[in-house]
Amino acid sequence: MKSILSALLVILSGIIMAQTPILDINTDDYPKTENAYYKDIDSFYNQFVGTWVYADATKTIRFRFVKKEMFYNQSVRNYYKDYLVGEMQYIENGVVKINSLENVLYNHSSISDYSLYSFGKIYNYLFPRCLECPENTERMDMKYNEPSNDDVSLGAEFVMRRADENGVQKIKVQYVFTESPSGLQFDFETPSTTTGFTIPYGDYTLVKEN
Repeated sequence: MKSILSALLVILSGIIMAQTPILDINTDDYPKTENAYYKDIDSFYNQFVGTWVYADATKTIRFRFVKKEMFYNQSVRNYYKDYLVGEMQYIENGVVKINSLENVLYNHSSISDYSLYSFGKIYNYLFPRCLECPENTERMDMKYNEPSNDDVSLGAEFVMRRADENGVQKIKVQYVFTESPSGLQFDFETPSTTTGFTIPYGDYTLVKEN
C-alpha cells in the first residue's frame, strides 16, 4: 500500500511540475508565462542572506535578509517567484526607532508586507550608478519601505553588492530616494502622516553579523 501511495505522489508531483515550468528569474519572459516558477537558478540571492550591521558614533543599523522561494503572486497572470526579503533595526543615540527584524520569519501572502523585497539583479548601467564598480558588476535591487510608513507613494530603492575585504564579509549599499510622498494613505482619501523615512538616505557598508 505504501509503495502505491509513493508512486502516486511521484506521478502527482510530476504533473504539477509539468504544469509549472521552471524559468530563470532573469529571463526576458518574466512574468509572461501563466503559472510559471521564476527561480533564482544561479543562487545570486543567497550571498545576501543573513544579518548585516552598520555602526558609527550615533547610530546602529541592522538588516536581516531571508530568501523566500516559490512565493505565489496573483495578478493579471498567476506565477511563482523567488524573492529576497528584508527587515531592519535602527538605533540612534541609544534609542530604538525601528525594530522589525522578526517580520522576515513570517510567511505573508503579499510580498509588500515585508519592508524590503527584491526587484532582481541589475547591472551598473542602471540607476543608481556605482562609479567605483567594474562595468559588469551584478547588484541586487530592492524596494525599500519602513513599517511606520502610511503614505501610498513614498518610496526608495536599496541597491547592494558584495564587497568582501580581507576575509571580512561585507555588503555595500546605495540607499536612494525615488518617490515623494503624496499626502494620502492607501485608500487615496485619508491624509497620510509620513513625510519621509527614518533611516537617512546614503551609502552604507554593512558587515556580516550572522
